[in-house]
Amino acid sequence: MATLSDIAEKANLSIATVSRVLNMDNSLSITIENKRKIFEIAEELNYTKYKDKKKQHKQDKPLTKATLKSDTLAVIQRYKESEELEDAYYLSIRLGAEKRATELGYNLLMINNIDDIEDTKIVGGIAIGNYNEKELKALNRKIKNLCVIGSSFPIASFDAVNTDFTSATLEAMEYLYQKGHRKIAFIGAEETDDMYGYRKFRAPTTNAYYDFMKAKQLFRKDYFIVASNMPLEVSNGEKLTLEALKLWKDDLPTAILAANDAMAIGINHVLTAEKIKIPEDISLMGINDITVSRYITPPLTTVKVYTEEAGEIGIETVHNRITNPSIYRRVLLTTDIIERQSILDVNKGN
Repeated sequence: MATLSDIAEKANLSIATVSRVLNMDNSLSITIENKRKIFEIAEELNYTKYKDKKKQHKQDKPLTKATLKSDTLAVIQRYKESEELEDAYYLSIRLGAEKRATELGYNLLMINNIDDIEDTKIVGGIAIGNYNEKELKALNRKIKNLCVIGSSFPIASFDAVNTDFTSATLEAMEYLYQKGHRKIAFIGAEETDDMYGYRKFRAPTTNAYYDFMKAKQLFRKDYFIVASNMPLEVSNGEKLTLEALKLWKDDLPTAILAANDAMAIGINHVLTAEKIKIPEDISLMGINDITVSRYITPPLTTVKVYTEEAGEIGIETVHNRITNPSIYRRVLLTTDIIERQSILDVNKGN
């Protein structure tokens, strides 16, 4: 793992600044450019697969419409740069995609607005983000050889790459259960308008927690903190945790599963401020294993989602469709538990 010193040296910034950025300290005054630089360097230094691999092509900056070439792929990002840095999940996907596209010899055109997609020289593209049905149909009309990364609407005329978040959540719940936890809370949110399904709750993470706790006869309504149409961001993790602590009072859960790592970091901020020790008083677990999760105090136990690989596979899927068209594919990626210091083993007392 790259150290804070490694990142600070390459970013030409102080260790204190890097630490505060990676701990998602929003009170720090720092430019978007420096914040982005820190996140991208942290991703690069911790993403070892390409570290010693000689690049076959080089592209210093994204193409403009005036310099488009016939081997150009569009990278459509739903989230603006400031929003991307609130989580780094989609940032990591994008960086993985850029690396693989460069290896395959493609030029990249970065696009934030669907309405800006109009050049016929684009041979294909990936769309990164949780798009709703209307947006996906618009993307599919404008981009041939499209692969969507991170959306679950079942439109049958493009490729898609996603993570099996149901299995990831069940894996996390089983992990906590085996560590002796029975009073397990969930703090999360759902962007309901952008999700597909007919159950009361739409996100697979939410439903997997609910099903697990019901099956174990451990479900408690007051431990099930789920907001509607709220981004999974650090600030919202803080907000929901403050509300939860007022609700719980002295009846605290022994563990909290956050809907993602960004929410877990917000939960960490509030618990620390309230003098609630992690993991001695409450264990904390996230989902995604974004790079910053290893730098907070204590380092976060989480479920690793292979974001860089998702970006790679998205580009490879587009490349395969361009070179050898076939049936549309839904690629579902697996996950792994990453153990760090934020979980107490109740069975052992440590």
